[in-house]
Amino acid sequence: MVVIASFTVMPLSVDAVANASQTASDTTSESGLNVHAISGAPYGVHAPIHVLTFNGPQYSLAIDLANHEIDGGVETPSSMCRSTVGCVAAVNGDFYDVTHKGKPDPGDEVGGIIQNCVLLHTPEIAHQQVDLNGQQVNEGLNWSVSVDVNGVTAPITAINQELPMRYRNVNLPLAGTLLFTTSYALRIPSAAGRLTYEFIQVNGATSPTTINTTAELELVALTTNAVRVPAGHVYISAPTGSSFASLQVGNTVTMTTTSAAGCNNIGGHPILLNDGAVVPISSTDTYMSQRYARTVIGWTGSGETVIMIVAGTDDKSGATGYQLDRLLLSLNVVTALDLDGGDSTALYANGRIYYHAGRAERPVSTGLLVVQNP
Repeated sequence: MVVIASFTVMPLSVDAVANASQTASDTTSESGLNVHAISGAPYGVHAPIHVLTFNGPQYSLAIDLANHEIDGGVETPSSMCRSTVGCVAAVNGDFYDVTHKGKPDPGDEVGGIIQNCVLLHTPEIAHQQVDLNGQQVNEGLNWSVSVDVNGVTAPITAINQELPMRYRNVNLPLAGTLLFTTSYALRIPSAAGRLTYEFIQVNGATSPTTINTTAELELVALTTNAVRVPAGHVYISAPTGSSFASLQVGNTVTMTTTSAAGCNNIGGHPILLNDGAVVPISSTDTYMSQRYARTVIGWTGSGETVIMIVAGTDDKSGATGYQLDRLLLSLNVVTALDLDGGDSTALYANGRIYYHAGRAERPVSTGLLVVQNP
């Protein structure tokens, strides 16, 4: 499901929200990791709600990609967790584009992704983001990549994006200067009037798009074909006649990647709470004004991590954005971002899948993992 907008609700105060009641019969705890059910009845939410919390240095949040690639298909959160060393819990991550029925689904991510300080994907559209390490939310992803080509600065327009891209309310053409790394699972785009420059990284100990670093790249070939990026290579697709046209095979360039968004950052929509304040949401956002299943990531003022899922059926049951705010405030959450919801909503913890009621767990493009630190 992809619905991107903003809407407005009446402001809430912490004093106006009572504490959500916990259902003791559905509580599990494992070495500081707690999963419990709460009642949303005081706020008009009658669907099952589960909350996972942890605090302290024993656990951390990690981003996982379906099949460990950008646009590498889809995978269930439980599968991502079971294949990750130290993972004890997982939920679905950001929204993604779903292809037409009968066609392979690459699981194209909507927002930006920084994983372990490597910029893997830039946002397709205006999209909210969360810095998992800094416990902060932002209206967009702060990033910049530029290439020095014989003294001329060539800015990169997008990283590892499937273009052209078209879905509801979105029509992105194949345009600009595009960068692709080995994390990209699809073939790079090919079209008349474009040329792809194939580079290898020179003496690179880290990924070429590691944030706040500069990488040296050597041009090894040019192509007009739609091909996959091999290991150790970086491909840049640019219009013919760009500054890259001055390069010859064997020439080197430097590429600088900068970002202040933190080393683990993923997208979502919308921001619900920011530093204790309820963030206004536009009344035109039907996805947030209607009841849906929800997945939310947030933190309390003391730094406790809170992951909440609300079960539901699209447009019929679940929680609205206003109800999410009330539920989160009842849990003393001060900062929170809504992740993908609807049929994607699922929580895997302590070997158990919480929701999806009556249906199989839905494969998704990204997952948010809780990993036990060594």
